[in-house]
Amino acid sequence: MASKKVNGFMAFVSDWRANNPEGRVLNISEAVSKCGPFWRKMSEQERGPYHSMAKNSNVLNRAAKKERLTCLGDPVSKIEMQENEAINAELQMKRKIERIILNAKISLELENEEFVFASFNYFTKALNVDIYVPAEFSACRYSLKGGISSTYSTMINPGQITFGQSSDAQHHSLTTHKLPLPPKAMGETNMIKLYMDILSWLSVGNDQKDEQNDHDTVIIYTTAELMPVVKSCFRYLACDVPTDKDARKIVVYDIYHLFYTLKKNVLDMAGVSNENLNFHVTKNFFAKDFFEFTSDIACDYHENIDRSKYCTKSMVMRWGFIFSDYICADLAIRLLPGKHMPPKVKPNYTVIPGDSSSNFDVISDGSYYSAPSQIKTEMGSRDLSATSSRTVSRNSVSSSYVPRDHTTFDGGLSNEGEFPSLGGRRPKPPAKSNFNMGNGKNNPF
Repeated sequence: MASKKVNGFMAFVSDWRANNPEGRVLNISEAVSKCGPFWRKMSEQERGPYHSMAKNSNVLNRAAKKERLTCLGDPVSKIEMQENEAINAELQMKRKIERIILNAKISLELENEEFVFASFNYFTKALNVDIYVPAEFSACRYSLKGGISSTYSTMINPGQITFGQSSDAQHHSLTTHKLPLPPKAMGETNMIKLYMDILSWLSVGNDQKDEQNDHDTVIIYTTAELMPVVKSCFRYLACDVPTDKDARKIVVYDIYHLFYTLKKNVLDMAGVSNENLNFHVTKNFFAKDFFEFTSDIACDYHENIDRSKYCTKSMVMRWGFIFSDYICADLAIRLLPGKHMPPKVKPNYTVIPGDSSSNFDVISDGSYYSAPSQIKTEMGSRDLSATSSRTVSRNSVSSSYVPRDHTTFDGGLSNEGEFPSLGGRRPKPPAKSNFNMGNGKNNPF
């Protein structure tokens, strides 16, 4: 319903009630009755200021229209502002990642550039806000050349669960990490000490070369799905830390965009076309997660209960293995067991030194596509075209082919008794009639 317009008389009533002690004790109807005689005795010149006040009040009321709200009661302008801030933050994050990779590429240190992968498990989440109660934390330091150089893993005992969410926490634990709930949870109970220990470990070797004006920033990478969890868990651990004790800030970036940017720049360094490479293709490598069920890379607790898939230590190590599996071949980096891949998994390609006279036919097609230019040049000196490769394949197959005796399967398929499982090949008896007009022996009636 539209609000009523203010006229000169009502402006006079409001002014009279505000300036007269008698009017402050009267309600609006009594004040109107009291001010009516005064208004009738006033001239147009005396009424003029009150008409101006009424006009200004109506203009302000039209300008201050009621804010549009969502179905949940939140202002639409606030939601739009939050969406714009999220878009700007994502854009700044992508630019930061690209600048880190570009600086390492220009300085020829891309294969030695270190990245920190981190992940959290949580007990429960608050209903209306992004507040997660941490249960386990793991991180690893990774580079293309050295693989996983170090790991940090710990369980967390927050002491208590948010009131009224014990059932949700129990259900989440049983369907994922199966960690015991507080107060029986395992791990560190001092959140301040734990946060300072984690921050000290993350800060070692995390000084990015382009952070000349921002030495207090610690950059870690996690998946887009876990970014809200990791940010909230760090806030949970740091809530009791004094602000003047450590001014370093932990920044969480998207590991998917890091993988895409790194793969794109590595292919460019190797002289391989990256036109068919896009963000969704690289993200699909994480969705497949070839190392998801790899053993002996999780913590002892999750290995014993067969829940290594949900262990944070297993997560961050699998991310490092994925980077190595799809990128190291482009730079001819030899995979090291336990660093670039699990100890019991063989690499999906073979690195051939440039001065080696070994047979290049052992390199797979996928590895040859992403092989460095030096190896591709030497491989190009051999006849590895599509036609010649098919010819070589046919010759190798024909030379190793040994004919086998198939007379065992030379039975008569139409003869009765041969291949009894093929019932359709036996002659079928004639169908019996229920209305046999003979001697009546076969008549069921």
